[in-house]
Amino acid sequence: MDDLCNKLICTRNENLFDVEDIVINILSRLPVKSLMICKSVSKQWWRLISSPNFMRLQLIRSQENPIYVFYPYSCRCHSEHFLTKIDGETTETLPGCNRPYFRGMICSFNGLICCINTEGIRYRSIRTSLRLDIHICNPATREVLLLPQSRGSKGSPKIGVAFYPRTNEYKVFRFFNPAGKSHDKHSECEVYSSITGCWKGIGCVAHSPRSSNHICINGTVYWFIRSVKDGLIIVSILAVDMEENFSVIGIPEEATLHTFLASFEGCLSLVAENVFDKSRFDMWILQDSKKSTWVRKCSDYIPTLNIKQVKHVAVQKNEILFASLKQYFFYNMCSRTWREFNWVHDFRKRLSIPLAYTESLLPCNGLIGS
Repeated sequence: MDDLCNKLICTRNENLFDVEDIVINILSRLPVKSLMICKSVSKQWWRLISSPNFMRLQLIRSQENPIYVFYPYSCRCHSEHFLTKIDGETTETLPGCNRPYFRGMICSFNGLICCINTEGIRYRSIRTSLRLDIHICNPATREVLLLPQSRGSKGSPKIGVAFYPRTNEYKVFRFFNPAGKSHDKHSECEVYSSITGCWKGIGCVAHSPRSSNHICINGTVYWFIRSVKDGLIIVSILAVDMEENFSVIGIPEEATLHTFLASFEGCLSLVAENVFDKSRFDMWILQDSKKSTWVRKCSDYIPTLNIKQVKHVAVQKNEILFASLKQYFFYNMCSRTWREFNWVHDFRKRLSIPLAYTESLLPCNGLIGS
C-alpha cells in the first residue's frame, strides 16, 4: 500500500512539473507588457515570471524576433520623447526622461536603453561646466535607473556602454575634459559598473571619441576617433572591453567618408559610401582586429537617396536599415532587395533615430541572480 501511494505521489509531482514547464513555455512567448499583467494572476505565476531562469528564457525567445525602435529627435521640441516600434505601436514618454533638457537615446542592449541628459551649470550667469544625467531605462517594464553623478566637465562628455551578455553586467564609459582643459590630449575617462553601482576614474587616455555614437559587441564597445598625421585627418576606431583594455583599429582606405558602425553576426561591421561610386554602399566585416583586416560583405546601389543623405544605420540579422531625414529603407542582404518603411506618424519633418531593440524583463541594474 505504501509503495502504491509513493508511486501515485511521484506521478502527481511529475505531472505538476510537466504542467509548470508548459506554462513557462507559453508565458515566455508573450510580450513583456502581457507578462507584467500575468504576474498579478497568482503567486505561482509571479514567482515563475520573476525567476532568473524565466528572464533568460524570455530574452532568448525575444531575440528570435528582433525589432527596431525609433526616437523622433528634435532640437526645438524637447517635450516629445516617443519610442515607436516598427509595427507602429507607440509607447508613452520614456520613463524618467521627461526633463526639459532631455537629449535622447544613445544605445540599446537586451531590452535596456541608455538615455543621456545634459545641463549647463552656471555661476554668475556664466556656464562653467556641464552636468550629465545618464538613465538606464527598460521601456517594456517602465523601470528606470538614474546613475550617480560623476565629475563635471567642459564641453559635452562622450558616452559608451559595454554590455556582457553572459552575465548581463554592463559598464558605462564616460570621456570628458576637466574644467579649463579643452584638448583631446587632456581627456580623462571614468567607468560606471552595474556590479558596484559606482564610478571609478581611469585617468588620462590617449584617445577620446568624437561623439557618443557607438556600438557594443560581445562586451567590447567601439567609437570612431580622429587623429592628424602629416596634416591629414585619419579616421580609426577606438575599442574598449569589459576589462577596460584600450586598442585602436584601422579602417579600410575605401571606407573613410560617410561611414557607420554596425554589428553583424557578432562581428564589428562598417556600412560606408563606395569610394568609386557614391550611389553605392559597401558593408565591411572586421576579420582580424589586431591586424585591422576587413573583408567586404556586400555592395549595392541605394534607391532614391545616396549615402550622404543617410543619418543613421541599424543592422539586424541579414537586414540593414538606412534612415535619412524623411525616408527609411530596409535592405535584405540575402535577396539583395529593398523595401521602404512607411512612417505612419507625423515625424517626417524631424530626424528619427533607429535602434535595434529586443523586449526583455531585464532589470536596469543588469542583475538577475543565478
